[in-house]
Amino acid sequence: MSAFTPLDFETLLGWALAGLARERSVFGLPQRSFWRGRDGFDLSVPVPGGRADTPLGPAAGPHTQLAQNIVVAWLAGARVIELKTVQVLDQLEIPRPCIDAPAEAYNVEWSQELRLEESLAQYVAAWHLVHALAARGLAGEAVARAVGEGAGLAGTHFDASVGYDLAGVRSAAVAAFLDGLTDASGALAAHRARLPDALRAAAEVTVPARVVNTVTISTFHGCPAEEIEAIVEHLFDRHRLHVVVKLNPTLLGFDAVAHQLHDVLGRRDIVLDRAAFDRDLQWDHAVALLDRLAGAARRRGLTLCVKLTNTLVVCNTRGRLAGERVYLSGAPLHPLAILLAERIAASNVGTLPRSFSAGVNAENFADTVACGFAPVTTCTDLLQPTGYRRLPRYLKALEAEMERTGTRNVKDYAVARAHESARSPADAGEKSPVDAGVRSAVDASAGGTPTDSTHSLDAPRVQLAAYAVRLASDAGAAPDTSIAPGATFTTAGVPDSRPALRFLDCDACNRCVLVCPNAAFFSVALAPRRLETATLVVADGGLVRRAATFETRCESQWVVDSGLCNACGNCDTFCPEAGGPYRVKPRLHRSRAGYVAAAPEDGVLIERGGDRVTARFAGIEHHLERRGEQWVFGNDALEAVLDQNGALVESRAVAARAGHALELARFHALRALTEAVLGEVNPISAALAER
Repeated sequence: MSAFTPLDFETLLGWALAGLARERSVFGLPQRSFWRGRDGFDLSVPVPGGRADTPLGPAAGPHTQLAQNIVVAWLAGARVIELKTVQVLDQLEIPRPCIDAPAEAYNVEWSQELRLEESLAQYVAAWHLVHALAARGLAGEAVARAVGEGAGLAGTHFDASVGYDLAGVRSAAVAAFLDGLTDASGALAAHRARLPDALRAAAEVTVPARVVNTVTISTFHGCPAEEIEAIVEHLFDRHRLHVVVKLNPTLLGFDAVAHQLHDVLGRRDIVLDRAAFDRDLQWDHAVALLDRLAGAARRRGLTLCVKLTNTLVVCNTRGRLAGERVYLSGAPLHPLAILLAERIAASNVGTLPRSFSAGVNAENFADTVACGFAPVTTCTDLLQPTGYRRLPRYLKALEAEMERTGTRNVKDYAVARAHESARSPADAGEKSPVDAGVRSAVDASAGGTPTDSTHSLDAPRVQLAAYAVRLASDAGAAPDTSIAPGATFTTAGVPDSRPALRFLDCDACNRCVLVCPNAAFFSVALAPRRLETATLVVADGGLVRRAATFETRCESQWVVDSGLCNACGNCDTFCPEAGGPYRVKPRLHRSRAGYVAAAPEDGVLIERGGDRVTARFAGIEHHLERRGEQWVFGNDALEAVLDQNGALVESRAVAARAGHALELARFHALRALTEAVLGEVNPISAALAER
C-alpha cells in the first residue's frame, strides 16, 4: 500500500482553522463533541510532573501516532496522551491489514510506522496545535486565559513511550528523539518561521519547550528483568524523566490467565501461548525489580509508576491477520489487569502509582478511576464505531457517578465509592463482597464521612479489592467456542458474503470515517446525477463508440487520503460491503512522488488546482487536463477531447490494439470528485492550499 506520509504543521494548522471557520469542526471532530466539563466538578488527578485535568487519555497505539489524532483526542477530553511507542528500528515491514477489532482487538503492529524524526515532528506539532487551539477557547475560557497568560497547558500531559531493548533505548537515534521532546524550542521556532502570514498569528502563543516529563517503557514480551532495570536507570540518569513500566498480563501466570479467560469469561476461543508466559518476566523477579527501581527513583527525586497492562500474546485463530501469533487487547484483558493490580497492591510495592489500560470503555471508566488509577487510557474502544466521539461519554459517566455520590473531586469520589463497597447493601442487609481484611481497613478509618478526604482510608485499595470481586462474580460467560488442543491455524481470509464495495456509491454508513484512527477518511458532497456517456473501444481498425451511463445515487461520496492511511484494515471490519474501503474507495495523493511510489495500486492525484488529474484504474494510468475551454482525457491507448459540459468533441487512438478501451464515465467521476474535494475542508484541500 501507499507510504505513510504525515502532514506538516502548517498544513495541519490550516486544516484545523478552516474546519473551525467553515464547518465548526477540527480534523473531522464536530464542535459538539469537544469536551468542556461541568462547572463544579474537578476531574483532575495527580500524575508524574503535575496534575492532569482529567484522568482520561488514549493509550500508546494507532490513535497517538499522528498529530491530528492526538489533537482530536485532546479536544474530546483526553488530558494524558501516551504517544505511540517508538524504537530504534524505524523501518519495519508490518503485515497489512494489522488490526482486527470486531469487539476485542487483535493486532500485529506494535511500534511506530514512521521514522523517528517523523514521529518527533508529529508529537511536537500536536503539542503546538493543542496550545494554539486552547488559546482560541476550544477547551474552555479558563484554559484559554492560562495559555494567553503564558502558563501553557499545565493540565495536559504528553507521555513518551519507548522500547524494546537496552541497546535501542541507549542508541543515539532514540536519545535524539527524547532530547527533542524534552527541549522542542528549535522545532517550535521552525514552525513559526515556515508559516504563511495568514496563519502566523494563530501559532503565536506560549508553548512550553518541554513536551514530556514522563516516559513509558514497553518491555514487550520476553525482556529480561536486568535489562528492564538498566533501561529504567538509563532513562532516569540520561534523560531525567519519570518512568512508567508497562507490565504484561502474563505476570498472573498461565493457569490464572487461562482460568479467567476460559472458565470465568467462557472465552475458550482465545488460545493462549504458553511459551510467551515462560519467556516473560516472572512474578518474584518483577516485585524485586520494582522495589529496587522505586528506591532508585526516590534517590534521584523522580517517580516510578507501573502500568497495567500490555497486550497479551495469543494464537491466531481468526485467520484475518498474518502470522501464528497476534496481540490481544480490549475487554478480555480488563479483569486480568484488575486482578494483577490487586496482586501488586497487596505486595511490598503496593504503594507505587498505577496507571491503567485494558478494556476501558464508558461503562467501566468511573469504576476504574475509583480504583486509584491515573491516568486511565483506552485504545480498543476507540476502534469501534464513532471512534474519538466516544471519549466524552467516559467523562460524563464519571461526572454522573460523582454527582450520585455527592462528591466534586476524584479523591473524594474514590473515598465515597470505597465506603459504598465496604458497607452492607441497604436493600438486602448483606455485606458486600469485600474480604474481611479490606473491611477491617474501612472500619479502622471510619472516623470521617465518605466525602472527608483527610482520613486515613486507603480508598483506592478498598475499591480495587471490591471491583476485582465484582468482575469475577458478574462475568457473563460467552458461548463456548473452544478449539481442540493441537489444532493448527491458517492465515487465509475467511469467506466474505457481503455485497461488493464500489469506487463510488456505497451503503453510506460513514463507519470508515468514524473508525479510522488516522482521520484518513472523509466524505464529500456530490449531488446524485445520471449522465449518458460512452466507452471508446478499438475494433475493426477504428474506434467504436458504445453507449454507457455515469450514475451516482448517494448525496455523499467517501474518499481516503492515501498518505494518512496505513491500511490497518479497521474500516473493513465495520464496512457492510466487501473489499475494504481502504482498498476500493478513491485513494487521493498529495504529491506526485507519493502517487508514483504507490504504483501499481489504484489512486488519484490532483494538481494545478484541479486543472490536472492523474489516476490509476485497475492498474491502468489515466490523465485528465484542462486545455483552455476543453478537457483532454485518456490512457496509454486512447485519448478524448471533451467540452466543459463533458460532451465528446473528438477522440483518437494513441497506441491501441483491438479491445483497448477508454471509459468516459471515469472522466465524469474524476471531474466530480475533484470539484467536490477542492470545494470542502479536508486534508487534501488543506495540503494543496499550502503549496
